[in-house]
Parts: sequence; C-alpha cells; structure tokens
Amino acid sequence: MKIFAKQDFLDLTKIESNPVISIFLPTSRQSSDGYREDMIQLKNQLKEIKSKLQEIWNMEKKQIDKLLNPAHELLDNFEFWQHNSDMLTLYIYEDEMKSIRLPLSLEKASHFIGERPLTFPLIPAINGNGQFYILLLNLDKIHLYCATRDVIQEIILDSEEVALSYTAEEEIDENQAHLQGKGGVGNAGAMFHGHAGGSDEEKKVTILNYFHRMSSMLEPKLNQNPLPLFLAGVDYLIPLYRQASNYGNLQEGHISGSFSPKDQMEIHQNAWELASDLFRKDEDKRFQEFEAKKAERLAIDNDPDTLIKMALTGAVDTLFVNPNHKHLWGKFSPQDHKTTLFDTQKKGAHCLFDLASQKVIETGGKVFHAVPEDFPENQYIKGILRYPAN
Repeated sequence: MKIFAKQDFLDLTKIESNPVISIFLPTSRQSSDGYREDMIQLKNQLKEIKSKLQEIWNMEKKQIDKLLNPAHELLDNFEFWQHNSDMLTLYIYEDEMKSIRLPLSLEKASHFIGERPLTFPLIPAINGNGQFYILLLNLDKIHLYCATRDVIQEIILDSEEVALSYTAEEEIDENQAHLQGKGGVGNAGAMFHGHAGGSDEEKKVTILNYFHRMSSMLEPKLNQNPLPLFLAGVDYLIPLYRQASNYGNLQEGHISGSFSPKDQMEIHQNAWELASDLFRKDEDKRFQEFEAKKAERLAIDNDPDTLIKMALTGAVDTLFVNPNHKHLWGKFSPQDHKTTLFDTQKKGAHCLFDLASQKVIETGGKVFHAVPEDFPENQYIKGILRYPAN
C-alpha cells in the first residue's frame, strides 16, 4: 500500500469524461479461494454497469467493451488481487483506469456513472476521520502502518528513498572500517555514519544520527497526508526519535515493547487505545466549535441549499456529511453562483454533496463523514463558515 495524499485526491476531482465510471468494492486481505468472492463482486458490478451504459447512456456494445476492458482484465489477474487492502476503488474513463487500495471499511459494493468521478467515499483517507500512522522503530528495519479502529496495513517504503535499517548501515560501516584497516580502501573512499561500538551512550548517539537521516527522508512522505503518528518500540528508542523528528503531528504516548512485524495485531490494538482518546477529543472539540460558531451565525445545519452554495464558492471551512445520504443531483454555475437542482441525474449534473466536499478540500477546508445522530432530523449536511451567509 502507498500513501494516498491530498494531491492524489485533488487530481481525481479534475477528471472529466463522458462517461467516468467509479467502482467501490470491499476486498479481502487474504483469501482461501483465490479472491474469488472479490472477483465475483467486480464481475457483478461490471454487468450492471454494462447494462446502464447501453440503456441509459446509449453506448454501443463495441464502445462499452473497449471502455470496460481494463477492468475485465483484472478478473484474470490473480497477482493484482494479492495486494488487496480493505477497499478497492476503480475509476474508468476513455482509455484509462486508475485503481486505489485503501484501508477503509465498506459495507457493500457500489458504482457510479457520471461525467466526473465520485470521490466522497475516499475522503476519510485524506481528512483523518479516524486514520492514523504507526511507526515501528525496529533497528533491523523500520515499518510504517496506516490504521483505523478496525484495520491496519503496512505502507511499503522504498529502501532507495528511506533509510530503513540502522543495523544494515552499521554493518556497511564496519565492513568499510575493516577494509580500510587492511588498506583495501583509502580514507577518501570511506563514508562513516558513526560506529556502533563503545558504550551505551555512544551507541545512542549513532542511533540518534540514524533517526535524523531516516526521519528527514520519511517525514516529507508523511506530510503528503499528515495523519497523527504514534511510535512503537523499546522505550529507549522513543525519546531518541522524538529528538530527531520534525513531524508536526507526532503524538504523545507510545506502544512499548520489542516488536517485530509478526506482532502487527498487538501493536494495532495498543495503538488504538491511544488513538481513540485523541479522536474522541477531536470530535468533542469539533462539536463544541460548531455550537459556538452557530451562535455567531457562522454555522449552518438546517439549510443545505445555502450551505452547498457557500461550499462551492469557497466559503466553508469545515463540512460534515452523512455518508448514507441520497445523491442530490444538480449543476453549479461559477459565473453567477447559482445551483440548479434535478429530481434525477441529468447530463452535466453531479451529486452536489460530492461537489461541495471536493471544493471544501480544494480550498483548504476539512470534510468529515458524520453519523446520523450528529444532524437535525432529515438533514444530511452541516458546516462551519469562513464568513456569515448573506
């Protein structure tokens, strides 16, 4: 799994074609039947999509077959399914297909056919919504995980881009020193990071130096999607990494123990105890902020039309949307800031909940999937404004 960054999300929102197909599938990390169930889900979605493209979009069979061919090829690609996360998203348009794997829970498979991608289901991956990082400080090899309450998955790091192993570096240094001592390598040919021999304090210095190098390589990647980061490892390593780190979302507390990747589930369980407290405090803070802003006429929870218009003009700082909403079909004119609503999907129309969410994120705001209990009756959206509505 790779980090799904905010820019990846924004790049998706710029796609326009006629049509763009969005497919969302719950997938299995491991399978006893060769991922047959996942493949069947995709096959069923493609069957429904083909029917709609014929009946509603008036496309010819030859056009449909060409458009859907990249997705059909996945049904025979066993290697592809071996790298599953918990949700697979496919975007199919023109002669292209983008696939995105994310550790997000999904109840059932679905699809959307329009003139632009449906991106709302991906929002928890870039706006927190209960996601966090865990960095396992194992000197043989560091491991980075992305997790939620229910799932954890390792983010694969490239050893060419991040210094993954303190032990490997020390072995290289020792070999170079040995060769130099034998006259095999001159002074100009050897580069020393700091030798691990000597006292415990000297070893801590070499580890601290390694953490400085490693964190300077790793943390720019984390900043692509700056989720909360919790550390795991033996106690003496934690303060050394904190000293080396410049990551702004490094959290207090850590998971203490001499762990290896085989202990992933134990690490996850203990990390969630720390993360759940953080997210609960964040939720309380957002709720309190919403109520305070509402008293200042800077929050809306009972006028979706006004809120969506303000979101589409960049006036919304924080948006809360019930993920179980029905599509609100419409068009938005940036020239006169007017929205046109439709009872059903029309040419050029899109779900305004999705469009509003995209715009809030594009303008530097936050969007959260929120539970029905967070809304007034029969409402699906509320938000905090940057300035009062007229």
